[in-house]
Amino acid sequence: MIALLTAVPEETHLIRQSLQNFAEKSVNGITLMVGKFANHDICLAHSGIGKAAAAAAAITLLSDSRPQALWLFGCGGAYPGSGLAVGDLALADAEIFGDEGVAAVKGFADLAEMGLPMRQTSEVLYNTWPVDQKLLNWAHPHLASHTERTGTALCRGPFVTVSTCTGTTVKATEIEKRTGGICENMEGAAVALACQQLAVPLLEVRGISNFVEDRDTSRWNLPLGMIASQHAIMTLLQAWPGQTQ
Repeated sequence: MIALLTAVPEETHLIRQSLQNFAEKSVNGITLMVGKFANHDICLAHSGIGKAAAAAAAITLLSDSRPQALWLFGCGGAYPGSGLAVGDLALADAEIFGDEGVAAVKGFADLAEMGLPMRQTSEVLYNTWPVDQKLLNWAHPHLASHTERTGTALCRGPFVTVSTCTGTTVKATEIEKRTGGICENMEGAAVALACQQLAVPLLEVRGISNFVEDRDTSRWNLPLGMIASQHAIMTLLQAWPGQTQ
């Protein structure tokens, strides 16, 4: 089984319309939708917006469905230097908690600079959390072929998760320089933490819906970002072999 997670229902409407043997159940107040896509068992959920909601929903989804992997997707904002445009795809090679740390007179210091690990088991983890490298390396060529067919672009790199969306170009540039991030979102790092905690491989794909800059909603296209990410996930489900090599 593959677990699919997004923040809001608008980010899954195409996939839900295509699910066969569709059924719903409620677990810990979270609605889990199960069915088949391309002959693969799917369990899908919507977390709600933000880190806390995403972590809580991810733990419920993973604990109940016991999936082979969790695929997180939805909209994202492109940082200025990413080269991405609205409608393009971003593929995460890591997730970064963008605002866990301290905002001091000399600037922002993350948890590593403060010497405060977020988790310390066999691996010490601060702001940056991994995605699954086997899944990433499997998905990348499939998505590259998909974007070539659709005339869009694909960029692979770190994603940055924030609690407060960035609404100025100055702040976007600072975060991009500090993290190397290509895409901003509000859930990914929290889901990465949940997946790491339960030893479930994570893949994250986002469709670009806006630029991270001085806030100008006239340049946004949320539906296009949502559709782009869903087509990407459906492409991967069609290609999914059931395991990665």
